[in-house]
Amino acid sequence: MKTVLTLLCGALISMSATAQKKELLADKTEILAAAAASFDASLKPGSPVYDAVVKEQLKGRYVIEVSFRDKGDISSVFVVNAEDADIRSQNRFKDLIHGCTMPFKMPKGRQYRLEHTFDLNAIQL
Repeated sequence: MKTVLTLLCGALISMSATAQKKELLADKTEILAAAAASFDASLKPGSPVYDAVVKEQLKGRYVIEVSFRDKGDISSVFVVNAEDADIRSQNRFKDLIHGCTMPFKMPKGRQYRLEHTFDLNAIQL
C-alpha cells in the first residue's frame, strides 16, 4: 500500500511539472497583437468557438470590444456594431467570446481592452 501511494504521488508530481504554463507578456502592443491573433484563431476549424458557430449556424459580422485581465480571463464583451445578424446569434456569440481565455498572462493588476472584428458570414457552414 505504501508503494502504491508513493508511486501515485510521484506520478502526480511529474505530471504537474510537465504542465504547460502560459507565457508572460509585458509590452502593451505585444499583448494586443497576441489577443487579436488569439481571436482570429478562435474562428479557425478545430476551435470550440468555431465548432459552436458551425453547429448552431450563427451568422453576422460583429465589431466587439473585449476587456481582459492579467490571467487572461475575459472580463467584459460589448458589441460595438453588428451587421447581417439576428439577436440570437449576437447574444450566443457574445457568450462564446466571454467564455474564452487568452493563451498568455499579463502583468499583475492590469486590464486591457481590444476592439476586434469577427465575420461569421465568412465561415463555410
